[in-house]
Amino acid sequence: MFQYYLQVVPTVFRFLNGTTIETFQYSVTEHTRHVDPGSNRGLPGVFFFYEVSALHVEFEEYRRGWTHFFTGVCAAVGGAFTVMGMLDRSLFEWKSGGGGEQLLR
Repeated sequence: MFQYYLQVVPTVFRFLNGTTIETFQYSVTEHTRHVDPGSNRGLPGVFFFYEVSALHVEFEEYRRGWTHFFTGVCAAVGGAFTVMGMLDRSLFEWKSGGGGEQLLR
């Protein structure tokens, strides 16, 4: 016995230039089971189960402004400075023996 479960989801794509595409996404699951004749465990054959989702998916393309880019660059640079400062402090403490006694001399 072969069983196929088809699930279909309506989908809409909206692009920056204003075009819209209405399409469908689908998934298929296959189950196979051997049925001996006269075993009363089901009928041999091919069965299709078709399900259309009540929900739909929308993908919309959009652009972020230059401020978003600038904020991301500042975050990356600030993170790099922070990590390098922590690394510098750790190496300095390790090299000086872990204490602040040598700073007082």
